[in-house]
Amino acid sequence: MTEDYDIEALIGSTASDKTAALPDCILAPYTYLESIPSNNKNVRSTFLQAFNELYYHITNQELISSIDEVISIFHNASLLIDDIEDSSNFRRGLPTAHTQFGTPLTINSGNLMYFVALQKATQLPQLYKSHIDPQLSEKVSGILVDEMLNLHHGQGLDIYWRDAKESVTSPPTIEQYLQMIMNKTGGLFRLSVRLLECFDESTPAATTTNTPLANLLGIIYQIRDDYLNLVDPNYSHMKGYTGEDLIEGKLSLPILHCLLNSQDSPIKHVLLMKDREVLKSNGELVARCISYMETETKSLQFTHSLLKQYQQRAQDIILQNASEDCLLLQVVNKLCNV
Repeated sequence: MTEDYDIEALIGSTASDKTAALPDCILAPYTYLESIPSNNKNVRSTFLQAFNELYYHITNQELISSIDEVISIFHNASLLIDDIEDSSNFRRGLPTAHTQFGTPLTINSGNLMYFVALQKATQLPQLYKSHIDPQLSEKVSGILVDEMLNLHHGQGLDIYWRDAKESVTSPPTIEQYLQMIMNKTGGLFRLSVRLLECFDESTPAATTTNTPLANLLGIIYQIRDDYLNLVDPNYSHMKGYTGEDLIEGKLSLPILHCLLNSQDSPIKHVLLMKDREVLKSNGELVARCISYMETETKSLQFTHSLLKQYQQRAQDIILQNASEDCLLLQVVNKLCNV
C-alpha cells in the first residue's frame, strides 16, 4: 500500500514561493563567507553613502540600506565563485567556502544569491513609491543585468589571460587591462551610482551621470589591490603566502607592466611554469620576482604612480561639486594612502 501523499496540492502550487525561507543547508557557503569581516571595512557601503551625501541627497534610509544590501549580496556571491575560479584556499584570513562546503554546493550558493540580489533589487521601487512601478522595476532589473554581464565579461578575460600561455608571450596592453578591470571591479561602483540615479529627484533624468567617476574609482580600487597584493605583509598574512597574484599566474598591473617591459624575466618563467604548489613553497623565487619588478622594470613604482595619478583625477572631479572635507574625497584619499 502506498503512502497517501498530497500530490495534488504539491503539483498545484507555485514552485517559486517568494515567502518561503531558503534552506540553511544550501545557503551555508554564502552565510559562512558573509560572517567573515571584510579586510576593507565595507568600503563599498561607505562609497554608497558618500555618493548619496554629495550628489543625490536621498533621505529614505530604508531605500539606501536596501541598495547597500543588494550590492553586498552581489559582492559576496561573486567572491564565492571567484575563489573557486582562482583555486584560492583563503579569503579574509580564513579557509575559503568551497574548501569547507565543497565546490558544487558553493557554486550553487553563489549563483542562487545572484538571483536573490536581483529579486531584492526589483523590490526597490516599492520602497521608493510605496507601490509597484513596472517601468521603474524594469529599469532597475536592466541595470543589474548590464552589470552582471560586465562582471562576467571582465572576469572571463582575467581568467583567460591567466590561463592562456599566449598571454605571457603576447600579453594584453595596459589599456586593455584597464578596460577589463573597469568591467570587473568597476561594476559594483557603477551599480551603486546607477541605482542611486534611478531614485534621484534632485536632477532631471538623464541630464547628468556620475558613471565616469564610478568607473575611475573601480580602476583605482583594483590598481591598489594589485599593488598591495605584492608588497603588503598583511595581504601575505591573510592569504598564507606572499605574492598571491604571481603564484596564481594573474596578469595584475605590475606583473603585466613587467612582461611588457622585459624580454626574459623571472616573472615570465614563473607564469609559464603554472605550478602553484611549487611556487607556494618557493618563497625565494617569488621574492626574486617581486624584487625584479621593483629594481629592474620599476613595475611596482609604475603601479603606485598610476594609482596616485588617478587619485588626483578623482579628486579633481569630486572638487568640482564639493569641499575638501566631503566624505567621498576622504574615502578616496584614505583608499589611496598606500
